[in-house]
Amino acid sequence: MKVTIVGNMCTWTKELSTSYILNDDMLIDLPQGSFKTLYNDYDLNKIDYLLITHFHSDHFADIHLLLDIFFKRFDNKKLTILAPKGCKERIVQMLKLFEVGYIEKYLDDSVTFLDLTDRATYKLDPYKIKAFKMQHKSLDAYGFIISDGKVKVGFSGDSIMCNSVHKILKHSQVAFIDGASVEPNNSHLTVKEVEDLSKEYSEVKIYPVHLSYKSQEELEKTGLEKTYPGQVVEID
Repeated sequence: MKVTIVGNMCTWTKELSTSYILNDDMLIDLPQGSFKTLYNDYDLNKIDYLLITHFHSDHFADIHLLLDIFFKRFDNKKLTILAPKGCKERIVQMLKLFEVGYIEKYLDDSVTFLDLTDRATYKLDPYKIKAFKMQHKSLDAYGFIISDGKVKVGFSGDSIMCNSVHKILKHSQVAFIDGASVEPNNSHLTVKEVEDLSKEYSEVKIYPVHLSYKSQEELEKTGLEKTYPGQVVEID
C-alpha cells in the first residue's frame, strides 16, 4: 500500500492540515486550503473513495471544491464517501452557502454515502475498512484500520488516548497517529503519549501527524519518525 501524506500539520500552523491519499484512489480528509494542493499536485480523477474522520473544518472544509471539479470536469464520475452520520445534509448546506447549489443534483446519482459506525467494517474494492469511534471533544469522530489484503494501516484521526487508539495499533503494521499536543487535553494525543505508544507497540511503525509547532519541537527530542507534506510511505 502506498500512503501519500498530503499535509501533516494542524490548524494553528501555516502549513496544510493533515490529509492522505492511499494508492492514488482514496482520499482521507479535505482540510481548509487543501484543494489547491490536491488540484495542482495530484490526479483527482483517480479518487474513487473519500473518508472523512469528523466535521471540523480542518478535515472537511474543502469538500465542495472537490465535488465542483468532479462534476464539471470528469464525465460520469462516481464517488463513495464514508463519513459520520449527516454528511450529505452538511454538504447540501455548504453548497447553498458557497453558491454552488447546482452540485446537489449530482449527489443522489453520483455519490454513495456510507455512515460510519463504531467497529463496523466496510468493503470498498480492494479495501476493507474498519471504523473506530475516537474521543475528540464531544464529536462523532473516527479512526480506521485500512487493509488492501496484504497490509493493515491505521489512522487515528483526531483523538485523545483511548481504547480505540490501542485497538488500531494492535492490529496495524503502520499507523499515522495524532500528535498535536504537548500538554494533556480533551482533544489530541501528546507527543509523550505517542512516544510511549511507540515503545508499547514496538513492532508498529508510527508516524506522528496533525502536528503543532510546539509538538513538532518536542518530536525532535524523540526517536519518532518525522513526517512532511508530499511524503510517500510504501508499505509492503
